[in-house]
Amino acid sequence: MNSDRLWYAAYGSNVLRARFLLYLRGGSYQEGHREHVGARDRQEPGRESPVIHGPWHLHFGLSSSRWGGGVAFLDPDNDQGASVRCWNITQEQFVDVAAQENGMLPGDLEINIDKVVAEKQAEIGTSWYARVVCLGEYRGQPVMTFTSSQPPKPSPPGEAYLKVILEGFLEAEPTLLGQHVDRLLRAEGVAPQWSRETLVGLVNRAT
Repeated sequence: MNSDRLWYAAYGSNVLRARFLLYLRGGSYQEGHREHVGARDRQEPGRESPVIHGPWHLHFGLSSSRWGGGVAFLDPDNDQGASVRCWNITQEQFVDVAAQENGMLPGDLEINIDKVVAEKQAEIGTSWYARVVCLGEYRGQPVMTFTSSQPPKPSPPGEAYLKVILEGFLEAEPTLLGQHVDRLLRAEGVAPQWSRETLVGLVNRAT
């Protein structure tokens, strides 16, 4: 795994391509959302963006005023089955995405990717997504993400946030709505506020 590229494993709003590209190109997703500065290297990710299922656990916690509820975190030490959508980007781009997710500017953060791969994780601060994790390897390149240092207390996500996540997974696997919904229902914080029917309704509703 000595390539300059890696797979960034997204599991929250960044599973949707239009949303993730803001971290590379810059811009705001919608009114009321912050303006992203973009990465130093603004090239688009590789064409393939596979969904990988692994021995992790998705949960929703804390609260985002932009998204109207809890946001997603991945617990790599809890095997309840979760999915990530992977974007093939450079190591520098990954560091810049991590910086923006943790309230820093591109260039302010340094991460030794090889060390994280060897040690499986690293801490880069005290913010929500300050734990950088290597989830394994896919096609000879490391699969990297960031999450919370400690799983927060569960809290239900809002409609807009869940809709973005479902639409992102459907971009990658358009025929598997039922499976994507069922995986979300297993995540802490989703039920009982959200049912299978209401989740399906999010993506069936006209926009």
